[in-house]
Amino acid sequence: MKVQRRSSPIKAAAVFLVLLTAVLPMSKTRADNWYEKDPGYFTLFDEEGGRLTVMASEMFKDDEYISGDNRHYSIYSVDKKSKYAFAKFIGDIELPQFEEVVDETVETLAQKDKNRSILLYCTHSDESYVPSDGKSSIPSEGGIYDVAESFRDSLEKKGVKAVLDKTSHDPHDAGAYRRSRQTAMELIRKNTPVAAVFDIHRDAIPKEHYDAMVNGEYMSRVRIVIGRSNQNRKANEQLAYKIKAIADKAYPGLIKDIYIGKGEYNQELSPRSLLFELGTHEISKEAAQKATDNLADVVHKAIFGGVFKSKEPADKGQKKGQAQAPKDKRLKVSPISQEEQKGAGRGIMWFIVVAVVGFVIFTLISKSGNEIKSSFENITGKKKRE
Repeated sequence: MKVQRRSSPIKAAAVFLVLLTAVLPMSKTRADNWYEKDPGYFTLFDEEGGRLTVMASEMFKDDEYISGDNRHYSIYSVDKKSKYAFAKFIGDIELPQFEEVVDETVETLAQKDKNRSILLYCTHSDESYVPSDGKSSIPSEGGIYDVAESFRDSLEKKGVKAVLDKTSHDPHDAGAYRRSRQTAMELIRKNTPVAAVFDIHRDAIPKEHYDAMVNGEYMSRVRIVIGRSNQNRKANEQLAYKIKAIADKAYPGLIKDIYIGKGEYNQELSPRSLLFELGTHEISKEAAQKATDNLADVVHKAIFGGVFKSKEPADKGQKKGQAQAPKDKRLKVSPISQEEQKGAGRGIMWFIVVAVVGFVIFTLISKSGNEIKSSFENITGKKKRE
């Protein structure tokens, strides 16, 4: 009689985890289509036919868009053939407000405890900048890593523990997010406690959508992308709004907009997890790198707190024709509260719980009735002595 061998529990667990991580993300994440032969992009219109923005990835019904002037829209119709999407205006979003600091001797109110890590990785390892890199795609060694390194270095200069993982997730396809999920999980496991997790990308739309003069300097703008299906959406939105509120005052024009799209983008693994688009393939890498210093300052203030200078219009009442001199204000940002920090490990714990429960089910299915009974008796100590 042929004896059927059973897999060891360790091997079974490994098989299950591989299957779980391979299958689970596929239904929730998507890749943009810039690399296709005829890439194109989706254009979003408001109800009056005015163009709101363009995206190098597919738009879906119920996606949301927050414009640079903080107008909130919800997509109600998408024509895939023409690559047109239409959105209705929901209302203006309310960004956080900051208290003005009068005492000029106050240099910083930054949180002293900076042992929490900001983690960086690049799902699309090949993304590059044509003017600087010579091509839009360099497998495993894309120019996007140079931009991510600049962002990391700028954070470190502010005393933040920033960790960049340069693992390749090629090819640039729908499976890239499944592969980068492993990188994100490993980053979180090795660097707890975590302050935030950022996936660094570059867009693939015309250059003019990212060209900007910020405080008199030419640089790339930044788009923030949030997955609307992830369990941490609320926490991620709060951080995105805080980042935009600070940037709008300290570096007007730096944050281009916020897109809340279908999918998770691995943001369910940890609260305060965002995707940053720094420039596009048509913009220079140096312009994107220039933006990282300002972005690092904003992120640092949003998470750890501090004081920043805001340029505000001069008081009303000046004579007509007289140039309005900007008025400097010093605004105080509160660090992320202890209560907000408590959820930092929930995403990864959720994934582990799902894996453990699935493994238990997998193990039970693979055992006979007598084996299940025996296992239960061993656990409870109720097994009768022979």
